[in-house]
Amino acid sequence: MPEIKNRTMLIAIQAVAAHIRAMREELADGDADAEDYVLLEQAVEAAEDLERAYDAEARTVLNMPPYDDLVGG
Repeated sequence: MPEIKNRTMLIAIQAVAAHIRAMREELADGDADAEDYVLLEQAVEAAEDLERAYDAEARTVLNMPPYDDLVGG
C-alpha cells in the first residue's frame, strides 16, 4: 500500500465520516434511490479500510487521537 502522511489520513477519515453522516441523513429523509444505498455501502467500506490503516499506524506513532474522536463517535 502506498504511504501517506498521517495528517492526510486523519483528514480522509474525517471527510469520509462526514460524507457517511450526510448520506445517512439523506436516506432518512426518504430522498434516496437504490444507487444511494450502494454509494453508502461503498463509503462504509472505505471507512473500514481507513480505520484498519489508522489502527496499524497508531501502534507505532505517538499522539494519534482516538479514532472515535476523529469520526465523531
